[in-house]
Amino acid sequence: MTEKMNVDEAITAVMRDVTHLGKNQKNSHQGFNFRGIDDVMNIVGPSMRKHGLKAYPRLLPEFTREGTKPTKNSTAKTVDIVVEVVWRGPDGSELVSRVAAESFDSGDKATAKAMSVALRTAYLQTLCLPTDEPDPDSFSYEIVDDGAKSEFIEKMSQVDDLDELRKMQARAKHAGAEKEWREYGITLANRAKAG
Repeated sequence: MTEKMNVDEAITAVMRDVTHLGKNQKNSHQGFNFRGIDDVMNIVGPSMRKHGLKAYPRLLPEFTREGTKPTKNSTAKTVDIVVEVVWRGPDGSELVSRVAAESFDSGDKATAKAMSVALRTAYLQTLCLPTDEPDPDSFSYEIVDDGAKSEFIEKMSQVDDLDELRKMQARAKHAGAEKEWREYGITLANRAKAG
């Protein structure tokens, strides 16, 4: 008779089977890609069943907060929750993870959405499921002054009227010199007060 895996061994076996999960869905409102709960369950479920790993989510009511926020056309419900997920291995051993989640819904689905987010997050974090995409920190960008900023600052320094300076705000933004524009405005305002 073979010995049953404990929860750590079962989680490790699932991690060996499921090595990554891309962000295959797109948020239509903000335009970002994400990994939905169905994507996670579809890729993780078969391996969990194969290795006898189970997950039992439970809401921790003492950490639940509900509220409302006005939207353009109505009021939406907000839900902030903490969910505890009990992972159980074939031998009955358990591991517990906790995740926080929040949701926002103008209908009656705020709590269900928050629970889905919590479960998805628990699966992704416990099973360490990367997206298999380049790490954002692997890229670095060096901003190059193409001369527009220097040119703008030189022209701005010749202005001695606050109203004229205010008219230059859009050009300051375009040249990447908003900070310098604000600082020069403070200098001009101080000169006007003193003089």
